Amino acid sequence: MRNFSSIRRKTLGPVAVVASLTLAASLATIGTAHAAVKVTVTGTVSCAKFPGSAPQTVTITPKKGAADSDEPPGEAKVEKYTVSLGGIPKGGTVGTAKVVCVDDEGDTNTYKVGNIPIKKPANGSLTVNLA
Repeated sequence: MRNFSSIRRKTLGPVAVVASLTLAASLATIGTAHAAVKVTVTGTVSCAKFPGSAPQTVTITPKKGAADSDEPPGEAKVEKYTVSLGGIPKGGTVGTAKVVCVDDEGDTNTYKVGNIPIKKPANGSLTVNLA
């Protein structure tokens, strides 16, 4: 007579392993989704270091999370901007801002500001003035 218990053990083992891995992956995804937050960054940007230039684009790129850009509406040397950064870890991260300035003749100048602390404030938006 044949012993069927050994056959069952061999077939149930891989199924149990796959089910365990699927459950672990689902739990990891849920934990990651709750750990990330959206941070709105507002402030002013200046192109005063480039005579006759105005800010055209402000881009903030966090080390962890998604980057965002804004195009200030005016042509003053100092303009307001707003960017929304998604996927920021709950504990925060650092980022780099890149500012593109354009003068009346269409010439562009770029500067970067590094190591900007990005963390969701208790209420409202995070203020970062770039000069």
